[in-house]
Amino acid sequence: MNKTSLLSPALLMPLAWLIILLAVALGPIDYFSQPSWPVLIIVGFGVALFCAAYQVGAMTFDAWIARRKPLPLPSRTTLNRTVVIASLFGLAGIAMIALDRTVLSGINNSGYAALLRCAPELVDYIEIKRTVLIYLGYVIFSFGYASLALFLLRGEEIQGWPATLAQLSIFSPVGYALLYSGRMPILLVIALIISVGLVRLVQGRSFLPRGHHLFIKTVLFAILFMFYANAMWSARQSFCTDMSGLVEELRSRVNEQASRAVNKANERREEILRQLGSASLDQEKKLRQQLAALEGIIATAGKGGPETSMGAENLSRMIETRKAAVTLPIELRGGRTDFAMFAAVMRDAWHAQPRSYVLSAVESQFIPENSMRSILSNYFYLTHGVRTLDAVWQARENLTPVWGVYEVGILSPLLRVFLPDNQILSLMSSQLRSAEIYGFFPSVWGAAYIDFGASGAMIYIMLWGLVAGLSFRGSRVSTLATPPLILTFIFSSIALSPLQAPLGIANSALVLVSILIVGLAVDFTIIKRGRSTLIAVDARSESNVS
Repeated sequence: MNKTSLLSPALLMPLAWLIILLAVALGPIDYFSQPSWPVLIIVGFGVALFCAAYQVGAMTFDAWIARRKPLPLPSRTTLNRTVVIASLFGLAGIAMIALDRTVLSGINNSGYAALLRCAPELVDYIEIKRTVLIYLGYVIFSFGYASLALFLLRGEEIQGWPATLAQLSIFSPVGYALLYSGRMPILLVIALIISVGLVRLVQGRSFLPRGHHLFIKTVLFAILFMFYANAMWSARQSFCTDMSGLVEELRSRVNEQASRAVNKANERREEILRQLGSASLDQEKKLRQQLAALEGIIATAGKGGPETSMGAENLSRMIETRKAAVTLPIELRGGRTDFAMFAAVMRDAWHAQPRSYVLSAVESQFIPENSMRSILSNYFYLTHGVRTLDAVWQARENLTPVWGVYEVGILSPLLRVFLPDNQILSLMSSQLRSAEIYGFFPSVWGAAYIDFGASGAMIYIMLWGLVAGLSFRGSRVSTLATPPLILTFIFSSIALSPLQAPLGIANSALVLVSILIVGLAVDFTIIKRGRSTLIAVDARSESNVS
């Protein structure tokens, strides 16, 4: 076995899960008897399924490439052109999203995004002015990921201003994270950068391209992300505490208005049912149309239909008013800085607690309370998928497949806006809440089950492994651009699999599509050049024979 074989997905997958299981079993957070035996069995079966499919994919690519003649390397012109176009798409996309969210939506985006982190169930209650820009931006912003990955893979050939533009495309995922007060888009970028390095090692090259000071930039970016993650968590905790009264008020309004809307609709429905007995044929048709509309109101009132929604301007005023009312410094707001209070929140909300050696370190002041809270919060963020997987297993009989809506983030707003009467979002929300996993990361295995059920999850994992095998072998034995780009995505999805499934990481379904389009655009020119070269060789051969 050579060194590059040690970097194969078939070895990195079990290694990643061995590390995360040990981190849960021995780390600073006690997840109450985790990992459980069901979790260990599910993880073992899932890893074995992935690895078996990986072998099939690798053999399939070997059989395919053996029947083809060697292809040339992509030209610098092709690489530069593709990187420039992808970078411009990514930057234009995030600019469109930012313009819609911060200017055209009619709402203070920072307050709105933070509020939904505190109470995501209110997302359907707030009526936001959406424009076509946000939908177009969503379609193309993920090309920033693809541009950065292609540049890092082929940095020796991409020079000058295309290289600069490719590096600037990192503002696409960073901007997305800032607009939505999230961390996962940036974490995905860091995972992609590390994954590019692994792919380059698989191909027998250096971890990063020489020049451009990429190593220093990567380290600096990772450090800034750690500061950002801690600042974001602290700001979110403070905001949620400050807005707790507003959240409860909004929830009360939702319940009251939903109740009034349902009562009003029920009264009208009873009236229509009485009229149906004596209505003519034409009148009956109209009454039944009204009855169907009322059924829709009853079904959607509790999840933010038109009868219960609040205008964005009103929400902005309420947030600013609440902020102005909170004047006490953090240290004096109900003792929130007390580590015991934080531990209580862990037990009640996270179903976990600090281990005894953590409590001893805090009590002896060996580690400051604020530092330990940050450590535990980030540790929980990265490891709690194992506990959530156990909760998914316990609630498995009450979970109905939602066919990709759980993972593919862009589907939720599309369904919410264009198919408001569709019940799959409310079904998914109620299922997740009843299982007590709403808002938590479920790991790849839990997400696959939530979306596709047991049989569908196995097919999903096998497809993941199959693509991993195809892309790994393609990266080693071919000059095509698509396999290494896809392998970059595969490595990232393996690293983040304790949190989410491949298509559920910060709109990674869109990232995968963008990577695939960019790779195929480059490979089209490679195959075209290869055919032209063969035709020229054949022509010279015929001329020599003559």
